[in-house]
Amino acid sequence: MNYPASVLSLATMAAAASLLSACGDGNPRSPGSPGTTSDAVPPVSASATNSTIRLTAAIAAAKNTASTDPMCTTDKLGDFYWEIGNATDNAPIVSASQGAGSVKSNTYFNIASASKWIFGAYVLEKKGINQVRSNNTLKDGLRFMSGYTGFNEDACAGTTNVSACYSAGMGDNTEQPNQNTINKFDYDSGHDQKLAVKDLGLGNFTANQLDTEYQNTIGLSKGFNMAALDPLMAGGMMGTATDYALFLKKIMKQELVIGSYLGDEAVCALPSVCPGKVVFSPILLMNEPWTYSYNHWVESEKGNGSIDAYSSPGKWGFYPWVSPDRKYYGILSRHDKAAGAYVESVKCGRQIRKAFMNAL
Repeated sequence: MNYPASVLSLATMAAAASLLSACGDGNPRSPGSPGTTSDAVPPVSASATNSTIRLTAAIAAAKNTASTDPMCTTDKLGDFYWEIGNATDNAPIVSASQGAGSVKSNTYFNIASASKWIFGAYVLEKKGINQVRSNNTLKDGLRFMSGYTGFNEDACAGTTNVSACYSAGMGDNTEQPNQNTINKFDYDSGHDQKLAVKDLGLGNFTANQLDTEYQNTIGLSKGFNMAALDPLMAGGMMGTATDYALFLKKIMKQELVIGSYLGDEAVCALPSVCPGKVVFSPILLMNEPWTYSYNHWVESEKGNGSIDAYSSPGKWGFYPWVSPDRKYYGILSRHDKAAGAYVESVKCGRQIRKAFMNAL
């Protein structure tokens, strides 16, 4: 069980204070010498103690949920790794590998659509929030309303730069948006690829050059790599839970522009909530009123303005999230090519998140 340094230090202080109260202050001065306070251990406040107790309970609740909740069985998900952490501690607050232990924090996967959050962060860093908000080409592209749809991701495989991937995926539809999907939410990789080629000047970039560009612009870990022969901005990234946690921490600490604008100008993504405004949405399988901001989801089970998390689930089950208050992040890491793998990861990850947060 991984406890953060803050928990251990509080526990150590409490134990030291108890020992000194029973045996004196531990200062071997002669009887009658004037007392000093320079070496005294400060009392641990009741609020600090209560916080430690709550955090310990939250850790236990999260671990129990991951091991016993019906949404998290390895029969359903296979082997998986999960963690919850905060912005400042180096190690996760709590983490575990479920099942046979074949998936760990450093297990390297294609993270699929979890790549989208990274690209969204990159665009906001390059262009700034004012330009994104005022330029409909950028704003609608990042909210998947640009009309550049019908992208064939399979056709992108084998290409060596961003432009070749775009041309292969879009076929003859690279120059003009689809009038039937423009101004409607359509979860399609064409939006991001078009932005990269036409608006960000990345067309000639190879996978290696994209890696360097991400590292230089948003400080992305060198553990990430764009797939060499599939430079798909919306889904071609390879990485680990450890790598992604570092990215989420930069968001939470608002070291990246996107950290201050999570959920900004989010659009409806569930057809039953906004009839006629959604062409395709993977959230149909959840049937929940989620919305979509700058290349990331705003999760909500109940709608009406409520926010459960910000996230970017990948098609094959890699699921990263940040709590609405930006105090905690979580990752569920797995790779399963079965249809709906992302839904299973979201449902399990959400149960772990609820158990942890409710116990705090």
